[in-house]
Amino acid sequence: MHCFIRFLICCCVFVCAFSYATGLRCITCQSAASTRACDRRGEQTCQPNQKSCETVIRRHNRRLQVSKGCKDSHACRNNQNQNRAPSGTSTQCNTDQANSVCTCCCQGNLCNAGSNTCLLNGPVPRPRPVPNPRPLPKSRPVPRSAPERVYNNCPSPSTSLPHGRVNCENGVCRYQCTDPSYELWPAGKDEIVCKADGNWNSKAPCCARPCPPFMLFDSVGLYHFKARNMESVYRTFVDVSNITISEDTTMGAGFTYGAQPNLQSVVNFDDYNGNATLFGKLFGEKFLPVADDSPTNTGAAIQFAVDNMLRTEVGMRDERVPKEITVITDSNSDDDVRTPAAHARSLGYLMYVYAFGSDGYVFDEQQLFDITGDKKHIFRFVEGSPISVEETLKDLAGHFCQDPCVHVLHDHDR
Repeated sequence: MHCFIRFLICCCVFVCAFSYATGLRCITCQSAASTRACDRRGEQTCQPNQKSCETVIRRHNRRLQVSKGCKDSHACRNNQNQNRAPSGTSTQCNTDQANSVCTCCCQGNLCNAGSNTCLLNGPVPRPRPVPNPRPLPKSRPVPRSAPERVYNNCPSPSTSLPHGRVNCENGVCRYQCTDPSYELWPAGKDEIVCKADGNWNSKAPCCARPCPPFMLFDSVGLYHFKARNMESVYRTFVDVSNITISEDTTMGAGFTYGAQPNLQSVVNFDDYNGNATLFGKLFGEKFLPVADDSPTNTGAAIQFAVDNMLRTEVGMRDERVPKEITVITDSNSDDDVRTPAAHARSLGYLMYVYAFGSDGYVFDEQQLFDITGDKKHIFRFVEGSPISVEETLKDLAGHFCQDPCVHVLHDHDR
C-alpha cells in the first residue's frame, strides 16, 4: 500500500511537489544600489533548470543598479554575450557612457558573490570606428549630433506588472521583476520605446517562471486499477517530479472508478487550496483499487469528470487556465467512450490515456484513440519495462509553455 500511495501522488498530474533543497544556490537581489548591498540581501536555491548564477549591473543616467539571481545557463550566456554588442559610442557594457548593462554568468554555489568577475579579464573592446571617406574640411565646424528625439504619442501601456513594476517616462517604459522567483520574458527585454509612428517598438514583457516545472493547467485524473496490478504499476512508473503544484501553477483533482465513479474517492481542486502536501495526503487516504470483477466504465467516468469535477464551484479556475483529463487504467472500457470524450474535447479539454498492461493484456487501440483524439496523447506501459515520461512532459510543455506571458496566472501583484 505504501508503494501505491507514492504512485498515486506521482501520477495524478504526472507529478508530486518538487523539492529544490539540493539545487544550486545563488546570491539574489533586485536593483540594489551596490554589489555589497546586493550580497547582504541573501541567497536562494535555484530551480532544476537554472544551472547558472547571474549578475547584472545596470547604469542608467549614471545611477547604478545591481541584480543577482538564478538563471537558465543558455539564457545567461546569451545575456552575457550582449556585453560586446555595439551601443552608442561603444558597447552595451561600457564605462564611457551614461547608460550601460553588464551581465556575468558563473556556475557553482554562491559563485556570484562579490564583483562581476567575468569583466576582470580586461575591458570590453570598443567597435572599430568606421572612417568617413569624405572628411569635412577643417575650416567647417563639425556639428554636434542632435539628441535622439523622444516620442510621446503612443497609447499608454498598462502600468500593472504582476510580480514586478513598470516605470514609464519620456516615451520609454522600463520593466523589472521584483519577485526573485520570476524573470522577465522574453529574456533580456526590459524596456519598450515609443516610435515616431505612434507605436511601441515591441510588446511589453512579463514576469514569468520557467516552464516546466511551472506549468499552468487544471488536471483531472481518472483511475482504474485492480489490486493485483498495483505493485507492478508502481514498479513500472518513474517518478517525474518536474511540475509544481500550487494555486498559480498546476492544480490536480481526481477519483477512482469501476462501474461508476467512487464518490468516496473524489478529491476536488478546492479540497487542498494548492497545498501539495495535503494534496498527496488526500490521494493516499481516499484512493483504493477496484474489485477484480468490477466493470470498467471509462465513458461514465469521463462524463462525471466533465459534469462534476471541471466546475468553478469545486475549485476549477477560470478560462485563462487550460484544462486536461487523464485516464489511467489497466483495462479496456465496457461502455462507450467516444461520445463523452468527444464532448470533453469539444469543450477544449486535452485528453490523455495511460494504459498499463500486465500478463499480456491487449488494449483496444481504437478505443484509446477515441478517448484522446490524438495518438501522441496515448502512453502504453508494459509490466517490468522501465519507462520514461519525457515524451509526456514534452507534449505538455508544447501545450502549456509556448508563451510564458500567457501561461502564467496573475491574480495578484508582488
